[in-house]
Order: sequence, then structure tokens, then C-alpha cells
Amino acid sequence: MLEYVKAKTYHSRKGKIRNSFSYGVDYLLLGDEERHTVKGFSHNKLNFFSIFDTDHGGEIGRGKGHAWARAILIENEINITGLRISLLAQPRMFFSKFTPVSFWLCFDEEVKLRVVIVEVNNTFGDRHNYLCYNDDLSEIKTNSILTSKKLLHVSPFQPMLGDYKFLFDIDDKHISIRIEYAHESGGVIATLEGNRRVLTSKSILVALLKRPFGSIRVLALIHFQAIRLWIKKAPFKSRPKPSSKAVSR
Repeated sequence: MLEYVKAKTYHSRKGKIRNSFSYGVDYLLLGDEERHTVKGFSHNKLNFFSIFDTDHGGEIGRGKGHAWARAILIENEINITGLRISLLAQPRMFFSKFTPVSFWLCFDEEVKLRVVIVEVNNTFGDRHNYLCYNDDLSEIKTNSILTSKKLLHVSPFQPMLGDYKFLFDIDDKHISIRIEYAHESGGVIATLEGNRRVLTSKSILVALLKRPFGSIRVLALIHFQAIRLWIKKAPFKSRPKPSSKAVSR
């Protein structure tokens, strides 16, 4: 079942120079090998809303979708028997396709969350994936704190230092994700939260009317916040050479 998440994202910068913002964003939850008949949505074809495998799972523009996610699990010796993998991502709206972060959610046969692959993109065209799971592959619960070292330059106003904490609270009605980034002099708290519902042509139309520019709007908001930080005289960090690792834990 193809689902729509009318979400709200919140970002709060920690440290000497503070900045925070919140705005609405549209996400889709796309299962593996599902058939979709919603007017206005297409998988691997242009439409008002669409998701292309080439946009997700692997190198940007050459992604392989769900097949990539399964391959990553196998490479990391994670038993995929019975796992159901769903991609939580912002859809393309017409030709716009940039999405800062997407999530590969891996559920077992009892619909318990076991693994998450956090797919992060920056505005420089780089991508890194953070593989999140408990050491014993037990259920990822609301109090599970999964950590990763930062390996992607996301913002020119944050250093390539520090660590992430990922927290997931996901059930059949609601999605809540919290990412805490911390380094010695500050960091960022980012959240994504929204209710799950079946995608309909009406929800596509409403989203287009309220947020018609898709990723163009997202990029504009990112650059607007960058201007705010520049005005506040936040230190600027040049883009370092990207990590040779595509996936880390």
C-alpha cells in the first residue's frame, strides 16, 4: 500500500550562534514490489508525484532502489528473510528531485522495525548512507538510540566532526524521527513527524496547491537558512573531499 505522510520538519542549531525553523514537507512511503494505481503518481515515470529508483539506493542518478537496500543488508550479513523494505522519501514533483534525507525502513514479518538506512544528500551532489540497527538486531523501539560518526559534509556552517544519534518512533499510524548531531562546540537537532495515510489523488492535489514547487522549494529554504546564518556571522566551512565510503554504521 502506497502511503502519504504530510509531515513537519524542525531544525534547531545548537551552540553560540542559534537558529531554528520549521516547515511542512510531503513524504511517500513506498513498499517493495507494490503495484500502484493512484492517479497523479507514477513509479519510474514522470507525473505530478513520482519516485524513481535512480534517485535512491546507490550513486545519485544511478540508484537501484529497493534492490540496492537488500544488497546492502546482505553485504553487512543481515538476514533479509521475511524483511519488508519501504522507502520513506520526498516525491519528485514534475522534474524537481532533490531530497535532503530519505529512509529505508526494514520491518520483520511482525512489522517490527529492525534496520534503517538513512540516505543523506547535500546540495553539492554528494551522498552518504548511515546503517542503523541494534547490535543484536532486536526491534528498534522508541527508546533505542543508534549512533554513527558524521561522514558527509551537509552544511557549510557545521564542521566535519562529531556524531549522530538517530531515534525512530514508527507505528502503523504515525512516523516520528529525530536526528541529533553533536560536536564539541554545538550541533543540530532535526525532527521529521507526520501521520500516515493512504495516498489518494486528492492528497496529491492538495500538496501541489500548498507546496507546488517540490524540491525547488526545499532548496530555496535551505539557501534562505544559509543566508540567515551568514548574516549571523556563523563560521563558514569549505567542502572537504567526500568520504570514500558510501555506507557506514
